[in-house]
Amino acid sequence: MKAIALAASLLATMVMTAPARAVDNGSPDGDRHPNVGLLGFDGDGEGDAPPYFLCSGSVLSHRVFLTAAHCIDVFDDTVQWVAALEPGSPDQPVFEPGYVFDDFPFAVTVPVQRPIATVVHPGFEPDTLAHDLAVLVFAPHTFHVRPIALPRPRLLDRLVQWGRWLDFTLVGYGADPDYSGEEPRYFVGGFRQTATAPFRTLTAAQLHLQGALESGRGGLCLGDSGSPQFLSRSNVAV
Repeated sequence: MKAIALAASLLATMVMTAPARAVDNGSPDGDRHPNVGLLGFDGDGEGDAPPYFLCSGSVLSHRVFLTAAHCIDVFDDTVQWVAALEPGSPDQPVFEPGYVFDDFPFAVTVPVQRPIATVVHPGFEPDTLAHDLAVLVFAPHTFHVRPIALPRPRLLDRLVQWGRWLDFTLVGYGADPDYSGEEPRYFVGGFRQTATAPFRTLTAAQLHLQGALESGRGGLCLGDSGSPQFLSRSNVAV
């Protein structure tokens, strides 16, 4: 299938990934990033049970949705994947809010799209999270939003020299950590959030941004795996 071959080609060109986490200290995104969506899983297909929220992702084309390979690697082929682009809000969540380890799974409450194929990066390594990328391929013209912009080649090479002055935009549906108790708790509000985070370091495999505790600004947390990290308008990492 041409769409699957195209998806595999896109994966091969986008290999920089960020550590798997979620938006901390974020604010409601609203309609600012309509091409960022949630990834859910559905254990009984289109049966009575709803799909459940798992990760985040973004739209690469009218039929291709980008996410993290380790999200897909959680389940076997019997699970059906779904995606939705609705942003939600604190008053109107798109999946049931709750604490990650206490209330999981979180039922998705909005209509979802179901892919016709799922492609994991052929070089993905679960132990190291190398090439931690996957795409969901949908029917033509499933998505009616402008796709995310991909980085031009070698864009990140200059970060070693001037990256400390750069801010990255984080967008995802993940958790807000609460460190007020003896043990941290991770609350997902059920809506898309955004924040900014400063650059920390760049390695051959990962882009590292400063976390919320370090910078006093935004950070990443559970449930934002697969979410984009934007430098200007280009998505440079997942």
